Amino acid sequence: MSRRTATVIDLFSGAGGLSLGFRAAGARILAAVDASEPAGRTFRRNFSLLQPRQPPRVFLGDEGNLEDLDLESVAPQAKGPDILVGGPPCQGFSRVGRAKLASLADDPEADDPRNELYLRFVSAARYWQPPAVVMENVPGMLSVRGNNLAEIVAGDLASCGYRVGYALLNAVWYGVPQFRERLFFIGIRGDLGLLPSAPVPTHRVELPSGYLRPPEAITLSLPFMPHFQLEVPLVRAQLTATTTRDAIDDLPRIIDHLSEPRPPGRVEDFRVFRPYDHHPASTFARLMRAWPGLDVPPGVQDHVIRRTPRDFETFRRMEADDRYPEAMRIARERFQEELARRASSGNAPAEGTPGYEELRRSIVPPYPEAKFVDKWRKLNADRPSWTVPAHLSRDAYSHIHYDSDQARAISVREAARLQSFPDAFEFSGNMGDCFTQIGNAVPPVLAWAIAAHVMTQVGFRARWPELHRETATSAQKRRSALPSRARRRPEPARGDDVQGDG
Repeated sequence: MSRRTATVIDLFSGAGGLSLGFRAAGARILAAVDASEPAGRTFRRNFSLLQPRQPPRVFLGDEGNLEDLDLESVAPQAKGPDILVGGPPCQGFSRVGRAKLASLADDPEADDPRNELYLRFVSAARYWQPPAVVMENVPGMLSVRGNNLAEIVAGDLASCGYRVGYALLNAVWYGVPQFRERLFFIGIRGDLGLLPSAPVPTHRVELPSGYLRPPEAITLSLPFMPHFQLEVPLVRAQLTATTTRDAIDDLPRIIDHLSEPRPPGRVEDFRVFRPYDHHPASTFARLMRAWPGLDVPPGVQDHVIRRTPRDFETFRRMEADDRYPEAMRIARERFQEELARRASSGNAPAEGTPGYEELRRSIVPPYPEAKFVDKWRKLNADRPSWTVPAHLSRDAYSHIHYDSDQARAISVREAARLQSFPDAFEFSGNMGDCFTQIGNAVPPVLAWAIAAHVMTQVGFRARWPELHRETATSAQKRRSALPSRARRRPEPARGDDVQGDG
């Protein structure tokens, strides 16, 4: 195996979930590109700490618009990366965005998936010709009005000289405390004589029938559907899934919102430091506190919540896995209890009066149950979380803390933990910006598994986390079993053969 450190360029990098995984595996990040100013600032701040001697170049905001950016300015062709990674914007392929895409059916120009920004990723692969490429997107790409657009993407990458496969991977299989299914494309340059493959799952999960609703259903197999035909044997994972309790139970409790009403108009400072309450009890929590390359913090920042006093008591009474219909039943019960309490003292408002409606609004949420079944949901401490979405930037009611004594939705830092961002990784921007960056990211622990797998396969040294130790052993055994031509190392890096910082 090569002793060289792999170099990486991250396109559509966001806050840096993919890059964080590749850096943890031992790669050096050359550059990152993203149009979001807050996400770019997050990337720049954290990776200047992770690579203090050789910080990556970060193109953000207007200069990070890949539609106009000259790839030569990111890295000269002769000094391109060993691995190109990225997650192009996926709204057009997501389940939420599919209806909008279908509405463009009468406009063939607008409906052409080749107009998507993923083509800039393809152009970069063609320009730099790295030994390997990794691209992430949403499962909705597999079926848009009956068409498998993933085949188009794989074909475009194959036209650049790569053997390409794509797989639906669920983050929970790799130790992330979250059911999060995403589509990953892995390409290996054809002259290396290697076939792409998916990382072997390390964690298993057993769920009761009907636990997840269909849009959130975990795929119980590992389909790897390459552009050419290839079958990958499935290996049963040996470790149990990381639960929500494993992920966030060691974080400081938040209860001040129950006794300290926020004055009207007050904007809470969410850069508040909170020391840890106790030692981490899980392997996952220990990793979140002690991520390779980052300092071990004495506590956390950004561990704050939106204050929504109308609903605190409803949160407290909800059971694990309860959704919005159950929350509405509880809220109506609370309303009737308050009416009875006021009636006992002779000051209950009469039905139909402004006072009656005002009291109802102060206790009962206004959303129709039929349309917002999953708008609220209380986490189950003994199972992984469901998908952490970007729309937590608007409200976090889809992830209500399992601890009824805390009676609240999750904090920014808890969302980061469920996505497997370490505690020392700090997010830039306001609270909404932070939630958006977290929800849009590739979970770093999943990215680490993919990074170590791909780096090992194409001949670079790679570091594996304790969570994936079995994966490392299996990957090395598989590689040693390949014919000599398939084990050929990638060509030396163009430019300096840098060993990196770690």
